[in-house]
Amino acid sequence: MWCGSAPESEVPTQSDRERPFLTAYLDLHDSLRAQRLGRGGVEVCHALTSSLDVGIEELVSHFPDEMAIVATGGYGRGELSPHSDVDLMLLHAVDDPSKWASSLFRPLWDANLRVGHAVRTVKEAASAAKERFDTHTTLLTSRLVAGSEELFGSLMSEIATVTKARPLRLHLVEEERERRRQSPYLQMAPDVKTGRGGLRTLHGFEWERRREELIGRFSPDSRLEESEARESLLRIRNALHTMTGRPHDVFSIDLRELVARWLGLGVHETAAMLIGAVHAVDLLASRRWPELTRQPVGPFGRRLRAPLSGSDRTPASARSPSFEEIIRLLRTGEQGRDTFERLWDAGLLTELVPGWGTVRARPQLAPFHQHPVDAHLWRTVEEMRALIADDGHYGRVAREIGQPDLLLIAAFLHDIGKGHDGDHAEVGAGMARSFCERLGLSGHSRDQVETAVRHHLLLARTATRRDLDDPAVIDEVAATVGRLETLQMIYLLTVADSRATGPSMWSQWKATLLRTLFTRCASRFGAEEPTGPDHAAFRATVLDLAGTARRSAEDHLAGMPAEYLWSTSPEDVLWHLELIDATVGMSNLGVRAGGAAGTAVVVGRVGRGFRQVVAESFAAHGIDVLEARLFSRADGMIIDSYRVRDDRTGEFVPPERWEGARSDIEAALQGELDTGGRVAARAAAYRPKSAMQTPPRVEGSIDTATGDLVVTIKCSDRIGRLAEILVALHECDLEIALAKLDSRGEELVDSFHVRGQGVLDTAGIDRLAGRIAESIIP
Repeated sequence: MWCGSAPESEVPTQSDRERPFLTAYLDLHDSLRAQRLGRGGVEVCHALTSSLDVGIEELVSHFPDEMAIVATGGYGRGELSPHSDVDLMLLHAVDDPSKWASSLFRPLWDANLRVGHAVRTVKEAASAAKERFDTHTTLLTSRLVAGSEELFGSLMSEIATVTKARPLRLHLVEEERERRRQSPYLQMAPDVKTGRGGLRTLHGFEWERRREELIGRFSPDSRLEESEARESLLRIRNALHTMTGRPHDVFSIDLRELVARWLGLGVHETAAMLIGAVHAVDLLASRRWPELTRQPVGPFGRRLRAPLSGSDRTPASARSPSFEEIIRLLRTGEQGRDTFERLWDAGLLTELVPGWGTVRARPQLAPFHQHPVDAHLWRTVEEMRALIADDGHYGRVAREIGQPDLLLIAAFLHDIGKGHDGDHAEVGAGMARSFCERLGLSGHSRDQVETAVRHHLLLARTATRRDLDDPAVIDEVAATVGRLETLQMIYLLTVADSRATGPSMWSQWKATLLRTLFTRCASRFGAEEPTGPDHAAFRATVLDLAGTARRSAEDHLAGMPAEYLWSTSPEDVLWHLELIDATVGMSNLGVRAGGAAGTAVVVGRVGRGFRQVVAESFAAHGIDVLEARLFSRADGMIIDSYRVRDDRTGEFVPPERWEGARSDIEAALQGELDTGGRVAARAAAYRPKSAMQTPPRVEGSIDTATGDLVVTIKCSDRIGRLAEILVALHECDLEIALAKLDSRGEELVDSFHVRGQGVLDTAGIDRLAGRIAESIIP
């Protein structure tokens, strides 16, 4: 028996590619990039499969009668995507098949096809199927391409025998459970082949049906929902393969526009088609394999089993769930979520939560969103449950509110207004109010949930874009929320929402900003600050650690903004002082490791272009800035802290590159080096060829509390982007008073409080925003 992959020494070069017997297949393959075939799904797969069949039949026309060429895997199913593996088995009954195997497989390798190959007798194939589950399933849907029908029939008889002795269900259910463990919530960037709700789950359905056929039982045809989902998933997969030129199966952010363009659709339409298909497959799996989910929560099992009646086909015992029943669903995690889905399918929730039909499987295209809307809402509920149970700061806040059920409802409804015209928070507030009224909640409880939904973005936007040291900002937020209990609810909702959105939306720095804002606003309602650090104790610790440098430390703390004290440990304060004292020239740079990422601190005197030079030097040396805290001391000393990593590997930046960055910063500040040119060269070398470039969005506004001009820049992230933004602000003669850098995966949302333009009216602000946008390269 011989099986496996082509040896490295036998991997062909491009010059070996053309083979006459595969001309039609290769021509079709090459033409797909320029011209989609049909809708791009099953038609493409069938055309590639049929064309390859013809070529292989021609190739093996002289093979002995004791051989059969069997397509397995995706090729056997007729699901051959542009860069799928071509899974083939040479089934034989001869003494030495090696010559024939070479005649079959080598030309396929020479044509640059990825061939998963095996050479087996019928007995060897049956033995392999007994030993390995994946071999068994790939043979269940195998297909004769050419050669002996008798030999192939013998194989199928043996596989039927193996299949009778091996139930598939337990293994398929466990694989599906593992997919759900890996991805508890549906993703916006799913793997359309092996991920949750992907093609592999549909293959499981097909393997079960094939098993029934082989052991002589009736096997119903696939459902229409299954066929439609399969078509959608194959359309996306074929587009991904075609546009990347490789077997890429993840609907990643940078490929959305390319995939949509190939399919002739809009990006939102494409994403909606995919998420709808993934959602449908996930539900079909739950229905086909009920053991995947637990029994319905509480009394819902009886109601779901009730006989159907009426044209709407809802259970005869249908009635809207009570407040207690809804809360029970929200409290019970995955079991409650599964029950909710079944209740919705049964028509028991359409009157209670009419907006659910709009958010269900609704895509969210912003790059920082990890989940569709409905999955995000459920994950926010789960995050809120964790905050309520927290034995630290968040748990104390939740206990002070004393209404955990309302917190869960607010988490469940905070984005319910998405998909409707208007501001989703405002629309959602009205829908939340109606929901509470239908549940019979009192006026106060109803108002609390409505207000939390209306202002669920308030704290995050304020913390990441405005000056928290300004009392007017704090007063404005406190006036908006109105009362301490409401502030506490919105605070916990903000944390749960951020955590549930995706990893790029939550970090220790953002947690610090939110906590700072929350504590300062709470003080406006007479609350003490038990959750914040004791400033006096903090200063005392720093001064004790400073020893003989006590006076220097005291002066340093007195000159730094309060936010610096909130976000910096006493040990880091002393580190900053050491860097300042050790500065020779115009700057100094210190680095500390911290997992894959590290922390870099740059100190120096405020000057035109200082931060631009730092950003350019980092970018030129492949140092990716994940987040930044930019501080200026009262005497003009800059102390900027950056969370950084290698921009290619994601690992900690090696020491030799830090030495290069440190040297370049000083040389550039002395006017001896053009760091911008180095950044341009690196950006050109590493810019993704597949990524679609979109124009940056720049908004200018006046901070109503402080009167400051705030410039907010939203754009895709890439090498040197921070430097480009700083250059754009410099060219507009703007001096940065405060910077809030917010990286959200592939997107940046950076806010800068700037000076240098005097008093601007609305038209002047718009013109300035336009100038900045023009200066930033798309």
